[in-house]
Amino acid sequence: MLLVIITALIPAVILGWWIYQKDSLRPEPLRQLILAFLYGVGSTFVTLVITQLLGMMGLFVYDLGSFAGAVGTALFAAALPEELAKLLMLWLFLRRNPFYDERFDGIVYAACVGLGFAAAENVLYLVQSENWLGTGIMRGLTAVPAHFAIACAMGYFYSKRHFGDRSTITAVCVLAVPILIHWIYDALAFSEGIFPALSVVINIFFVLLIYRVYKSTMRRIDELQRLDRSQMTPPPFPDDNGPIMPPPLP
Repeated sequence: MLLVIITALIPAVILGWWIYQKDSLRPEPLRQLILAFLYGVGSTFVTLVITQLLGMMGLFVYDLGSFAGAVGTALFAAALPEELAKLLMLWLFLRRNPFYDERFDGIVYAACVGLGFAAAENVLYLVQSENWLGTGIMRGLTAVPAHFAIACAMGYFYSKRHFGDRSTITAVCVLAVPILIHWIYDALAFSEGIFPALSVVINIFFVLLIYRVYKSTMRRIDELQRLDRSQMTPPPFPDDNGPIMPPPLP
């Protein structure tokens, strides 16, 4: 059992370490990152509550027997409740956090929340799987990086809004973009079992989606890091007379 849990956690730990290394300008305290990760673990329980509420409203769908059912399940049983839960926990974590003082911090903390959710979900999948090693490798290459990239998108728009962009479109994108990416991802994954003859085509679209999300994630990371660097206050000169000039040559 311990080996199963370690296997489930390894992808999240690797990606968490990677985003921590990217935060080289002013790294966040490791304690804060671990706390954000635990908030992400907690979002799995919030997801269950939201799922129950959707069921009470008649919106919960779990039907993998048809394409329409797969699309509905991807939205109402996965993308919508999970991203709502992660955004709620991110907001609770950041709303009065004094360490949230740079744009890139939004991506770092959102990624940790997303990885906390992904790690908890991964443990549940592997514990229930007969072939836990194969499941762990497959999810480590697909589902966990997907949660990471989706969380980075959420953190990007969250930081844009937090640091001055009060437009309606940015406010909507904080939740809408993660839900859309998650929805498409799961709809493709669920559809493969419905259309086995089209599995090759579906997998091609799946790989293309992962590639596009990866490129978009790198672009958003670079953009926020560039903005943070451009607004850093340069170090003051030793006195008010300007920089110290070298003595003239003899």
